[in-house]
Amino acid sequence: MAAYFAKKRLGQHFLTSEKIVSRMVDLISPKAEQTILEVGPGRGVLTLPLAESGANLWAVEFDRDLIGTLERLLDPYKNATLINKDFLAFHPEDYELQSFLLVGNLPYNITSPIIDWCIRYYDRIQMAVFMVQREMAWRITGSPGSKDWSPIGIFTQLHFDATYCFDVPQHAFTPPPEVVSAVIKLEPWPTIPKFNIEKLEKVVRASFTQRRKTLINNLVPNLIADATKLKIILAQLDLTENCRAEELSIAQFAKLSEMLIPSSPGAHE
Repeated sequence: MAAYFAKKRLGQHFLTSEKIVSRMVDLISPKAEQTILEVGPGRGVLTLPLAESGANLWAVEFDRDLIGTLERLLDPYKNATLINKDFLAFHPEDYELQSFLLVGNLPYNITSPIIDWCIRYYDRIQMAVFMVQREMAWRITGSPGSKDWSPIGIFTQLHFDATYCFDVPQHAFTPPPEVVSAVIKLEPWPTIPKFNIEKLEKVVRASFTQRRKTLINNLVPNLIADATKLKIILAQLDLTENCRAEELSIAQFAKLSEMLIPSSPGAHE
């Protein structure tokens, strides 16, 4: 392989550990009848075993300087398709991909937008296996009452069962990042509750405006003018007036959003 230097502006850290690759492949468990969509194959260290499995592989790489290497790597595999494109601009419907496994070592700077992409296409995703920054993994898989409970975890877990799988040390990459990474798994729920997502998002984001502040301080007067009325609502949800956003479950946030922003007469959810 010709010398290639990782591009800092693209957040590139290439996985080189065969042990970690093997653990990810075991987690993905690729099979010949499956369709797999890979985000940013990079140098192809994970791409090759996925192609060798016989799976219908679609590898989407943004960096055109890596395309030649990937083309040579994948040339023997007629089951693999390489696309030079920004993944965030990739639309599976344009390629008739109705159902797929989603995998990738995600650049830290676009993890949140890719999670948003997953939420948008959650009904097409059979499972997602991602390597992300460990702190982001904690936030995505966090639970109510923990310091990691956050909007990205709430909206991810509204659509997916999110599992923290294992840590990945810095020395598993070239160049080594400054932080520890982690592998997570997302599995879509068979059905999701019929929440009004627009209301829920508005209330959740307002509630987490300043984590250390109480819910009342974050929501009054932006979403409700009267603190006394909000205290009554919180009591109805079995919450104290001093509670913070990190204490609320998804179901409690959903109820809170309906009580703070009632539906207009004749409106459809």
